[in-house]
Amino acid sequence: MRSASASSSRGNLSQDPTVLSASGVSFRRGDRIILDGITWRVRVGEHWVILGPNGCGKTSLIKLITGYEMATDGDIAVGNDHFGSADWREVRKHVGLVTTALTHFLEPGEPVVDAVVSGREAMLNFVGNITPAQRREVRALLTQIGCGHLVDSRWGVLSQGERQKVLICRAMMARFRVLILDEPCAGLDPVAREHFLHWLQELATSAHSPSLVLVTHHVEEILPCFTHVLLLKDGRVFGAGEKKKVLSSANLSAAYGAKLRLVKDRRGERFGLRF
Repeated sequence: MRSASASSSRGNLSQDPTVLSASGVSFRRGDRIILDGITWRVRVGEHWVILGPNGCGKTSLIKLITGYEMATDGDIAVGNDHFGSADWREVRKHVGLVTTALTHFLEPGEPVVDAVVSGREAMLNFVGNITPAQRREVRALLTQIGCGHLVDSRWGVLSQGERQKVLICRAMMARFRVLILDEPCAGLDPVAREHFLHWLQELATSAHSPSLVLVTHHVEEILPCFTHVLLLKDGRVFGAGEKKKVLSSANLSAAYGAKLRLVKDRRGERFGLRF
């Protein structure tokens, strides 16, 4: 992967209109090509949805961006920090991540407060002392997402839906410029999902919102706040750009290999699919 100066700072990150970029990124595992020449850029003020059929490379792309896998070729950058030249443990502090993959690494006995605070340093299984200020911040975040009652709980006793919400709060503890949500509604019942999506819409339209990247299988989770779509097929970019240009019946049918019709609700704000 291309080398670049590792001297960029948080100040530089905030000045650069590009918060996240992938240039010619490929990823192979043995003889299998999982991602092939992905080029994609997220700028300040943009909110992206990543769509595509199973096996198209959505989750692999997220793992490369967050440094949990290493690309075979190409360049990945968060702001001015390039993978391979910057300390990605520090870069991760700019990237909030919500993914069910993290649930396998948290110890059952981990206090919820500790799990949330660990997001500040992009670490798992927090070791250290929780300050009163941090505890208040955790309580406020949990209350905001409807889980204030979990503040004294431990990770092992939480339901799948509760774990997703705690992971969202964990991501919110980071000083991030981009928030990646990898199928965040998995495990949520329909009511909890709508509450979460309502909160996400409010977050995206707030004055200091980070850029959002939502990985999903469900077009009904694409909120009005999302401005752009990255559509993947067979590990390649099938379409990328403004939502109104990329998200269409024709593109979805071609990407998924089935005849699909994209429809909107009565208010024209949310999407659905017809076969």
